Order: sequence, then C-alpha cells, then structure tokens
Amino acid sequence: MADPRHPHGSDALDELAKRVATLHQERENAGPRVGTDRSGMSLGLRLASEFASAILVGGLLGYGVDVVLTTQPWGLLVGLALGFVTGTVNLIRASRQMTEANPVDPQASGLKDNLDEEA
Repeated sequence: MADPRHPHGSDALDELAKRVATLHQERENAGPRVGTDRSGMSLGLRLASEFASAILVGGLLGYGVDVVLTTQPWGLLVGLALGFVTGTVNLIRASRQMTEANPVDPQASGLKDNLDEEA
C-alpha cells in the first residue's frame, strides 16, 4: 500500500535522497570557505569594532590603574595610547590576512584616472 504522505511513491524519495547526498558530498569536497563571501560593509564593521574595542579596553584598564594607584590622568592616557597601538596592529594584521586570502592579480588592468583619458 502506498504512503498517502508521499503520492509519488518511494522511487521519487530514493531519487531525491541520492541527489541530496550527492550535493552534500560536493559541498564537503569543495573545502572550507573562509571569509571569501563577506561583503565590504561587514569587513569594515568588523575592523571598526575591533579597533574601537581595543581603545575602549585600553582606556578602561588605564582608568582602573588610576583608581588603584591614584595617578589620575596618567594611567588613562597610557591605557588609551596602548589601546590605540593595539587597535592599529590588529587592523594591519587583519588587512594582511584579507590580502593573503584574496591576492591581487598583477595582470589585472588598473583603474584609469583622468590623466590617462586626456592622453
């Protein structure tokens, strides 16, 4: 007796299961996709949030040192400076990783500027 939930029978289900298994196998063989499909906006927001959080953490740690050691404004200033340096290093590291993941093609033609059009 045929299953009323599957009017086309088990042959159609078997065929669908094979197609799904094939697609899963192809996806696994394709390898991991590491950050190649991110949009520019999401990358910009990630970098900005990492930079701002480094400065914020540095400032909070510096303020904590000021409270404990009663050295007002020096701990805060040093903490903010260290947070800025840390944020800058993180930006450089992230941009290097993105460049290594998506290298620039040396054979690609560059954008023309206004001087190229006049000549």
